[in-house]
Amino acid sequence: MKNLQVAALSLALSVGLPGRAQVVASPPESTDPGRIQNIAPEEMWKRVTQCVFPAYPLPAYQSLITGTVDIGLGISPKGEVANHHVLSGHNLLIPAAVDAIRQWKFQPNMVEGEATWSRVRALARFNADGTTTVDLARAFRADDFGDPGTPMTEPAVAIASTTAAVPPPTAALVCQSAQPLTAPRAIGGVYRVGGGVSAPKAIFAPDPKYSKEALKANDEGVCTVSLIITSDGKPRDVHVVRSLGMGLDEKAIEAVKQWKFEPAQKDGKPVAVVINIEVTFHIQPQSKQPQIAPTKNSVHYSH
Repeated sequence: MKNLQVAALSLALSVGLPGRAQVVASPPESTDPGRIQNIAPEEMWKRVTQCVFPAYPLPAYQSLITGTVDIGLGISPKGEVANHHVLSGHNLLIPAAVDAIRQWKFQPNMVEGEATWSRVRALARFNADGTTTVDLARAFRADDFGDPGTPMTEPAVAIASTTAAVPPPTAALVCQSAQPLTAPRAIGGVYRVGGGVSAPKAIFAPDPKYSKEALKANDEGVCTVSLIITSDGKPRDVHVVRSLGMGLDEKAIEAVKQWKFEPAQKDGKPVAVVINIEVTFHIQPQSKQPQIAPTKNSVHYSH
């Protein structure tokens, strides 16, 4: 048997990263492209002249996907985000993060009277409450000249210690922000649990079966599925957000589709909500049969 529980909003999902997307613009002919300087994030915040926070993508919000998109930025001598390099982030969050960050503008980096290229990193954060924010951090790559860059001879561990995120200071320019997708706001008639929206309760929850392939391989783990529970307590739009493989994803979906719920409520009326469910597969060594670990509460809902 299996332990089924709803994942917390702050899920740390294993995600595949996209290819290293990059958009490149050549500097003016009068500027040496080799003169690139890493700028400390504290200083870079002082140079911001235009900033935009990302809009939360609806599919990601409805699937309870949160996280940070880490983007390396190349700032042109004109102060524009002329190239970017996605370092990490969830596939559903990256496009929105890149679209917002490419709209940022900075005061040009001046060295001995010459406008030069500069680098910094942007950390676009997608929060569980539907809001987004952006922090800045030091660039990972070594600059080509001068302080406050990180010399190439510095060991990787030392470089990592200088990459802490720096949020906007109090005196920083107020960034343009999209309207947050906060509960209990309904998206397409579907709410999230919390903010006056009660959690649904499972009243019929058959356990998923083990696949022959996974049972033979003694494979165990957690498959996370996202679904909508309708106002009449039925599951729909069940899909995997963290895959386990070995045929267990299909078994998890097959079981969850049979569940029945006492629907969530808002203001005393039943409403549809989106939740995540963790399906944990565990094999008892003696019988090689799935088992459910005894817990006080085996089902929990995200808020």
